[in-house]
Amino acid sequence: MRTHARTVTASLLGLALFFGVPACSKKEPPEKAGAPEAPISAGYESAITKAIFRPAGTAPAVYGPGDLYNLLVTGDETNNAFFQFEAVVPKGGGPPAHVHRNEDESFYVVSGRLEILLGTSLHEAKAGDFVFIPRGTVHRFKNVGSETAVQLVTFVPAGMEKFFKEVFPPVKDRTATPPPVTDELIRRMNQAASKYGIEFPVVRGEEK
Repeated sequence: MRTHARTVTASLLGLALFFGVPACSKKEPPEKAGAPEAPISAGYESAITKAIFRPAGTAPAVYGPGDLYNLLVTGDETNNAFFQFEAVVPKGGGPPAHVHRNEDESFYVVSGRLEILLGTSLHEAKAGDFVFIPRGTVHRFKNVGSETAVQLVTFVPAGMEKFFKEVFPPVKDRTATPPPVTDELIRRMNQAASKYGIEFPVVRGEEK
């Protein structure tokens, strides 16, 4: 009788092991699922309202001080994440020394040669060179070469395009030479500057 009982017990244990069910075990509580991880790019994707393809020569353009700015993408199109424009800078062109209080700015020189003022330092930038300008830094660029220079300029966050549209005249003929800087343009720049966190400090050697 005892032998029979041992045989039955062994058989039941074997079946339990075969089907993967522990003969004597307490159920472990299920692990609590953690919060789903957001994709690394979630913040960037949420900042962009739509994809953009802008063929060359189709961006809105304005005349800056002695140069031409193609407004490649504005805050309205990036949910104010950034603003980028292409600066086409003829010989002698470029803005006066200034400071942005609300935005960081960067330059990437595509072609030509530009003299860059950063604080109290002068740098000669050529094709392939990159410049980062933290907000609050006195800066300017000027074409000191003999050929037209081109650079990509990016503001983070956006907003400076509103100053451009308010102050600078729109371009009607991209092949025309940018008009000279006039007293009226300077007046408009100074009048709108504080509204957009811009200052035009007098920098030694930059008075002209």
